[in-house]
Amino acid sequence: MDHSERSQAVVLIPAYKPDERLITLTEELLGSGLRVMLVDDGGKETFRPVFEACAALGAKVAVHAVNQGKGRALKTGINACLNEWPDLCGIVTADADGQHTPKDILRLIDAMLEHPDKLVLGSREFTGEVPFKSLWGNRITRAVYHLVSGVKVGDTQTGLRALPRCALEDMIRIDGERYEYEMNVLLKLRDMKIGVHEVPIETIYINDNAGSHFNPVRDAIKIYMVIFRHLLTYIFSSGLSFVIDYALYWLCLALGLHRALSYGLARLVSSQVNYRMNKHAVFGGRGGKYSMLKYYALCIMQGAIGAGLVWFLPTVLPVSAGFIKIPVDIVLFAISYTIQRDYVFADD
Repeated sequence: MDHSERSQAVVLIPAYKPDERLITLTEELLGSGLRVMLVDDGGKETFRPVFEACAALGAKVAVHAVNQGKGRALKTGINACLNEWPDLCGIVTADADGQHTPKDILRLIDAMLEHPDKLVLGSREFTGEVPFKSLWGNRITRAVYHLVSGVKVGDTQTGLRALPRCALEDMIRIDGERYEYEMNVLLKLRDMKIGVHEVPIETIYINDNAGSHFNPVRDAIKIYMVIFRHLLTYIFSSGLSFVIDYALYWLCLALGLHRALSYGLARLVSSQVNYRMNKHAVFGGRGGKYSMLKYYALCIMQGAIGAGLVWFLPTVLPVSAGFIKIPVDIVLFAISYTIQRDYVFADD
């Protein structure tokens, strides 16, 4: 790889209460001809000598007066990088605790230059002695993330990421102040029309990852709330449509309209509410000019399949037609989400 191309990349390292490992990493990165931006996330006087030593080596330092969290530190750093180096080709984010080696950082820069329209993830292989919470936390999170987003990644929690130049401004606007910010970035990839490329990296844990400031309860709750917010919005959209459908149906009957006309008007209005909420609140405004047509085709197909199953299953199973509707509707509800995510509201 041409070193002149590498030199246009920036390594961004947010740090809260760092030690001498940050100085060593900074020196090695600068020695490789890279630009380095550090964010002092409110370490104050006690940890200022570490940042001063890095600045003396040639790194740039942005400072938070108080601790604001990793997400805010990353956004502060991205903004500072754009101001300091307008010609940058992208930013690689790395951790300050020694988990990411200069060799892996350089590999991500090379991959970023080869894939300038993708987010490059340094994916840990989780071999050898890996802390239990890190191994299973990542397995569960990547499974739930795939369910919600339809995107498969091997490591959703890696802090070693190469951010493409074309998406940096959008990434500053993404919500999240702490560790949930990095999950928000992954959830916004399809909205930003950014793909993913993964590069295997070394898995390093020092003292069972004791140097991490990740709170396994508070921060994990925030991350999962970010993920499940999409599913909860989808459920709310369906519930609201159900209420509107029945309320309008009875209102039309009370006004003296025919049952069939009342049913049709209520379903038309409620389906439009559901379509527009799903399109804009659940799936980020995705879907082209045929998304409404695909949505109604799905509704018709789902209704026909549901009616067929409710009629057929009681003939072969010892259940009533009234009871069987519940599991049938739940299964079709889940399948409908997947189809809307991957087909109805897919990228153009």
